[in-house]
Amino acid sequence: MKQFLLSLGIFTLLFMTPSCDVIDQPFKGNIQDTTSTQQQRNVLIEDFTGHRCKNCPKASKAIEALVDAYGSRIIGLAIHAGPGNFTNTNADYPTDFTTPEGKTIQNFFGTNFLPVGMVNRENWSASGNGHWSPYTNWPTLSSEALDSTLRISLEASATVVNDTILEVTAEGFPQTPLLHDLSIVVLIKESNIVSPQLMDDDTRDSNYVHMNVLRDFVTDTWGTSFGVSPMIPGDELSESFTATWNTSWIKANTAAVVYVFNPTNYRILQTIEVPIN
Repeated sequence: MKQFLLSLGIFTLLFMTPSCDVIDQPFKGNIQDTTSTQQQRNVLIEDFTGHRCKNCPKASKAIEALVDAYGSRIIGLAIHAGPGNFTNTNADYPTDFTTPEGKTIQNFFGTNFLPVGMVNRENWSASGNGHWSPYTNWPTLSSEALDSTLRISLEASATVVNDTILEVTAEGFPQTPLLHDLSIVVLIKESNIVSPQLMDDDTRDSNYVHMNVLRDFVTDTWGTSFGVSPMIPGDELSESFTATWNTSWIKANTAAVVYVFNPTNYRILQTIEVPIN
């Protein structure tokens, strides 16, 4: 009953302006400080979407409601990937939001319908689809993930140098013993992109504002090694990355998303989002 009431409350936010205050995780300049005692586990919602998918705006609103409720602990990522009738371009929908990495992820985890998503990639198995969930389930799944044990904290910063090179640094701090290896992923997303979207009443909104759009991966799609088992509290992990900056992106609307996952089951252990300076 508690989870039901929570889910109902979150979706009420889709139709009203929230009035509660949200305490976000602390920042040190442009570096998100997740090594303090205030740190908690965050949630990455990978929202598979398309600009010609008429129900996909509902999923985007669901993420917005969760962000209103939980602040920076909820990180949305709109991955435009799936059947071509949802994601392809034409005269009415001219912007190509797809990426090679997004298609790779969609093909690996497997789905042929939109909208659908994954919450921290929980419950993945090679032979099942328990990792997929509709947006109506995201409040309950997010609540469960937010309440789960934090096993590693993250800290990161992202800076564009000379308007050409993106530099990202990331550090990890195990909070519990880790008896498996770790992989780290860094990617770029952009919000406030105005481009047409098909709506649920079959109209075309030419001024639709797209949020959390996956733009590119800084690392490989499946990341790079970040730690080798065993790891214990007190260990410090670090890695640096560089990539070419795309000048067509509006820096003020972009963010670097960093997440660490277990490469044996793809479960995301922690994720953070930092502004790009």
